[in-house]
Order: sequence, then C-alpha cells, then structure tokens
Amino acid sequence: MEKIGVLGCGWLGLAFAKKAIEKGFRVNATTTTPSKKHKLQLTQITPFLLEVNENEINGEDHFFKDVSTLIIAIPPGLRKNPYRNFDKIIGQVIVKIKGFKIKKVVFLSSTSVYGFQEEEITEESPTLGATSSAIQLLISEKMLLESEEFETCVIRLGGLMGPERHPVYSLSLKKNIPNPDSPINFIHQRDAVKIILKLIETWQPNEIYNAVTPFHPSRKNYYTEMASIANISPPDFQPEGTVRGKISSQKVLDKIDFTFLVDNLLILN
Repeated sequence: MEKIGVLGCGWLGLAFAKKAIEKGFRVNATTTTPSKKHKLQLTQITPFLLEVNENEINGEDHFFKDVSTLIIAIPPGLRKNPYRNFDKIIGQVIVKIKGFKIKKVVFLSSTSVYGFQEEEITEESPTLGATSSAIQLLISEKMLLESEEFETCVIRLGGLMGPERHPVYSLSLKKNIPNPDSPINFIHQRDAVKIILKLIETWQPNEIYNAVTPFHPSRKNYYTEMASIANISPPDFQPEGTVRGKISSQKVLDKIDFTFLVDNLLILN
C-alpha cells in the first residue's frame, strides 16, 4: 500500500493519520515536539521531528522519502504570529516536494478565502478574503496548483468542530457578537477526514473542493441551541449585521459521490 505523508500532525492531521492506517495506508507524520513524537511512536504512525519556517526546513527531512501523497495540514497560525510568512513556508515545502519527487499533494486550505459574500458560495465564486491569512492561503494555493512537477488537490475547509473542540465554549458569555443572521459554515472532523481519504482514493488532480456540512442555521440560533445542549450560558449577539452566503459542498457530493457522516451539527463531539 502506498505511503502518505502528513505534514502537521495536529488535531485534524492526527485524526486523518489514524483513519488512513485503518484503511491500510502506511503513514509518515511530522511534529515539532519531541514528547509528541514519542506518543506517536506508540501507534502505527511513523513520526518525524520537523519544523518548517520561512527560510528553511529543519529536522528529519527523510519524512518526505518515498511518500506518494503529501497532506499539507499546517495552519497559517497568523493569530499567534501575525508576522509569519505562510506562503514562504509553503514555498519551502514545495522545494522538498520537488526534491523528493512527490507526485500528489493535498493542501488543506480554508473557506475564509471567500470573505463575506451574500450569494451562495461555490468553488467558482470570487475569492474576496482580505485578511492576511486568507491572502497567504490563496497565494499558497496558486503556487501549488500551478506547479508542473506534481499534482495538487485543494480542500477549502469550513470551521472545524469535533471531539474536544467546539466554538460554543469560547463564545459563551461574550457580548455583541456580530452577524447574528449569517449562516454557519462548519464541518465535523469525521467528515473532513473522510473527504481527504476519498479524494486520495479517487484522485482528480488540480481541483478545488469546498468541505462544509450542508447544515446552515443562523449563527444566533445555532450557538443559542448549542449553549443549551452544553449547559452553559449563551453568547449575546448584536441585533443585526452582515449576512454571509452559505458555502456549497455540492461539488464534493457530486464529483466523488460523497455522503456526510454528520449531517446535523447540533452535537458537542
């Protein structure tokens, strides 16, 4: 069975790596933390200490050796480090992809690249994201998709939720949250993992896919109900605001015959 490389074995990357092993793939995965490398060694994942920055890649770069499909699962991280040049980081990764002759790349991007639009948002919609993160993600997508030495599939993920990770906890008791009538555009971890695996198994190169659960209640209604489910105080919303369009995942439903595992996001895990 082919070998998959997971560059960035975080919350989503680790869940994907475990599921890929269940499917029979061999999996290399990177971490920047020695203690986490030890934990990964207790699984069937082959771990590597590797750190990517704007100028170089430090550590065990034989992680890339014999990898047939590379999953780039490192987030921009610009909230913690606003001066980080994520597109230059991806440039360093591209050098390794070419050097190790990796042929297939899956880049985990974000629906934030679309910015705020009123209409239904598809992969053909304009990319109006104006944040530093959205701009650098778009530059990174373009660099990967335009390479002639390997093939790329871009997955634009909606807001991630799942085990031990739900945004209602960070919003509880907050005041004057904007855009109460804007729909949620989320995806559960289980479905994000399933989409990545499905795209590897039914490879269609140089495509962009939205990955968002077709469940779009308003932000106010959703978080109010989720606060009740979690038995915590609900957030307080502004009376009105901008309404963003619903993000469509119709392409992934049609093109790879995908079925969502979690079609109702009124759950905590």
